[in-house]
Amino acid sequence: MILIFRQMLFCLLLLWLPVSWAADNGWLRSAENDHASVRLRADTTAQGETRLLLEVKLENGWKTYWRSPGEGGVAPAIAWKGEMPAVDWFWPTPSRFEVANLTTQGYHDQVSFPLVIRGKAPEKIAGILTLSTCSNVCLLTDYAFSVSPSHQDATFAHDFAQAMGRLPLSQGLTDSITVGARAGELVVEAERAGGWSTPGLYLDTVDDAEIGKPQFHIAGTTLQATIPVRDSWGEGAPDLRGKSVTLVLTNEGIAQESTLPVGSAPAPLAENAALPLWQVVLTALLGGFILNLMPCVLPVLGMKLGSVLLVEEKNRHQVRRQFLASVAGIIASFMALALLMTVLRLTNQALGWGIQFQNPWFIGVMVVVMLTFSASLFGLFEFRLPSAMTTRLATQGGNGMSGHFWQGAFATLLATPCSAPFLGTAVAVALTAPLPTLWGLFLALGLGMSLPWLLVALRPGLALSLPRPGRWMNGLRRLLGLMMLGSAIWLATLLLPHIGLATHAPTKESVVWQPLSEQAIQHALAQNKRVFIDVTADWCITCKVNKYNVLQKEAVQDALQQPDVVALRGDWTLPSDELSEFLKKRGRVAVPFNQIYGPGIPEGQALPTLLTQEMVLQTLENAKGVMP
Repeated sequence: MILIFRQMLFCLLLLWLPVSWAADNGWLRSAENDHASVRLRADTTAQGETRLLLEVKLENGWKTYWRSPGEGGVAPAIAWKGEMPAVDWFWPTPSRFEVANLTTQGYHDQVSFPLVIRGKAPEKIAGILTLSTCSNVCLLTDYAFSVSPSHQDATFAHDFAQAMGRLPLSQGLTDSITVGARAGELVVEAERAGGWSTPGLYLDTVDDAEIGKPQFHIAGTTLQATIPVRDSWGEGAPDLRGKSVTLVLTNEGIAQESTLPVGSAPAPLAENAALPLWQVVLTALLGGFILNLMPCVLPVLGMKLGSVLLVEEKNRHQVRRQFLASVAGIIASFMALALLMTVLRLTNQALGWGIQFQNPWFIGVMVVVMLTFSASLFGLFEFRLPSAMTTRLATQGGNGMSGHFWQGAFATLLATPCSAPFLGTAVAVALTAPLPTLWGLFLALGLGMSLPWLLVALRPGLALSLPRPGRWMNGLRRLLGLMMLGSAIWLATLLLPHIGLATHAPTKESVVWQPLSEQAIQHALAQNKRVFIDVTADWCITCKVNKYNVLQKEAVQDALQQPDVVALRGDWTLPSDELSEFLKKRGRVAVPFNQIYGPGIPEGQALPTLLTQEMVLQTLENAKGVMP
């Protein structure tokens, strides 16, 4: 009878205990949760420390949580029994889960947590592990454990090293990384030379704020992640500037953990920076095509037109060969630009569309070339290259294939000061993308610019339908010569800033422009003022179009002189690392660049390449916001 009573008591005790020992190798299961198994192993083979390995096995469809669970869940925790030295708990890279519009961070299937006891461990390590596991429902389970450290476990060293290998690295993924904050958001910006393909981001909780799912934007080597943040009590968005945040950033299986101070949020990347590659290619084709319509290309197009008109005996084969030679010149020039940008990138120099016009030697060569073409069109002389090349740079009849090749090449070089619509998007992506993509997009730009020339090559009848040669052509030659001469004079004026001189043309501007800097923007915003930014250059044709057609209009001038408006201007005529970095932060590599800040647009709104008066005035009005 006593034996039966003891057996019944033992059975009741097993039913009462929330945890039972599994039969194999110390795995613990709970009578209240049959979806998870846990095991704690301890080892003393490492000198000076005791290592622990907490292993968790979960059934399919169940998960547990990272140290910062996210918008739901509870992180695993251990309440140690007795006196214990400090214990370092290491967390493998988690995954992200989304349920009912909530995002959480944790693990599924199986996870191993390495722990290290700093100091002398007790002979018997005991405590209670509290583990939250979730599927359609969530269970919070306590597992009481007791384990004696030893060095008898032959597989421990291998398993512990394998678990440590799943921890994030302290460096190696990013070239640079920063964290900033604005109303209701954290912004993480990271640079990686190899670019980004499948980024992931996991953040620790800061000041009990609820952290949501990050949204990623990629512009070449730059990754920008925007994470919604709200107060855990639902009372608005906390200001996290001045705090510090610990995060894990991943890409293609590589993880890096960083602890960073939270500063001001960087400006958003260009809205079109994350376009799919096929859309960027189409944009490059369209941007290249539109370059033919820009005023800076018209002199060369006029010269090309003249080269056809001035030939008395025309045939389809000849016209086709001439235009195909010009197409070859365009493509070759874009490939030369791609090579230049590649060299600049590999030597960590500034990148930008049209930056060759910041070089006085390039401008000087272009001046000589344009004067040569002009003199040839005026009939002053015929310039020949060395006899070994046996080609002519420019001939009176325009029949030499080298001349047509160079016409296409110079059309390309003269087009680069023009930031036509659609062009900025493709160039911005190209100059920050991996090198093969850069070359592919510059090829697409060249093909886009070549389209009108290819059309004539495919349909020579378009050129053959032009009027017959006659005395009127002498006037055309002089007109084309004047166009070339005007281009040469304009190029010559670009040399003046390089020799310490500046041209002060008559202007209608009455706005007092202040030097552009990030500090000036922040200072103005701190005073609840609006900010208008203009980044320009003397060699930028599109900048001059915006200036004369929009910025100097009376209504815009009046708006920029309002007491609450600060006008900031950056001059990119000469190389400037500060302006290059300013544009790079905003996903731009070309001028003109215009942006407006204000109480109503605290993060700034970039304007399109070609401005309109209505657009500028409306955006300035929107920037007012609600004034205090």
